[in-house]
Amino acid sequence: MSFIGQNTLRTKQLNRALVFQTLLRFEAPTRQEIAAFTKLTPATITNIISELMAEGFVVELGTGVSDRKRAGRKTVVLGLNEEVKRVAAIHIRSDRVEMGIVTLKGNVLTSTSFSIPEKINQVEFVRLLIDMLQSFLQKNQRLSVSCIGIGSVGIVDFDNGIILEAEHLGWENVNLASELSDIFHVPVYLDHNVRGMALGEKMFGSCKNHSDFMSVYIGQGIGAGLFLNDQLYRSELTGAGEIGHMTYQPEGIDCWCGNKGCLERYASEEALLHAVNLESVSSIIKASQNGDAKVNHALIEAGERIAIVLTSFLNMFHVQKIVIGGELAKADLPLIQEIREKVNTLSFLAKKRKVEIVTSDLGEHQGVIGAASVALLYGVFTANK
Repeated sequence: MSFIGQNTLRTKQLNRALVFQTLLRFEAPTRQEIAAFTKLTPATITNIISELMAEGFVVELGTGVSDRKRAGRKTVVLGLNEEVKRVAAIHIRSDRVEMGIVTLKGNVLTSTSFSIPEKINQVEFVRLLIDMLQSFLQKNQRLSVSCIGIGSVGIVDFDNGIILEAEHLGWENVNLASELSDIFHVPVYLDHNVRGMALGEKMFGSCKNHSDFMSVYIGQGIGAGLFLNDQLYRSELTGAGEIGHMTYQPEGIDCWCGNKGCLERYASEEALLHAVNLESVSSIIKASQNGDAKVNHALIEAGERIAIVLTSFLNMFHVQKIVIGGELAKADLPLIQEIREKVNTLSFLAKKRKVEIVTSDLGEHQGVIGAASVALLYGVFTANK
């Protein structure tokens, strides 16, 4: 039921978070429905809703259907106010940065992006990011933000807001959350980009009603975010989820991580572009849809490779659903079809109970919504009051 473990929150914070989650999960619930779903007392719900209305988070949308137990009585339905507590969201990929301003309901009001110059060092990157974010927020100053969420590639220290290592970019120990907080004077929350996407699927996507699921992102690398027992899985060290560095081919191609045969060397965007000698993912998609045999064969091979690694994972954690994101996550591509078919054929546990495999419905802003989800959860929904 909760996004994060109960032991990390005081009771009042947890209860507020449960109410926020219910308002996200259901369309225009009543106070009675919120109490029933959260299992909190009607008095507790009344108090929390009153607080949230006073703070501007919640509004009464009007009357709903009649209360059957009290003939003629109308119930008041509630919703989140998207005019307050908007957040700025930043998705850092290996090749570009995407930014947006996002509402409490996960709607992206405006967005922009810029390419990361080749061989830029981390000091120059932070300076560039600050300049671009300042320009973006200034242009959209009517859309004030309460905090900033960042989802980044690399190995991330969530607790301290540091990118420990982004090998593709040659960065180490980038104290990004602190740097941005000092400049913009708002709280900043940094997490791994794919863990943010998993949180986005739980809060705003197709996994609102799933307690155990995996979010897989296929980009220049391959990463995963995991929900188990309704909680975002995060290790005590660096957070986990690097399925792109699970071994697909022992003694295979050298990987930047120091190992050989890692999955992302065989099935990422970068690997596919090299295999079919094309320059962009959009070219791969277009060629596939036009029936290019070489491209479709490469997509099928990549799908099979990803499925083999996912099968090993599923035999340990039999999740209900796998959500696949990234530019290549289009339902009509052979890549997705192959993953879906192979996983449910190869996995011992999936044979007993089929795993639902879908593409993300968060769209092109999946990374931005993921980063926003981190800011909303930790900076708004569970923030100290």
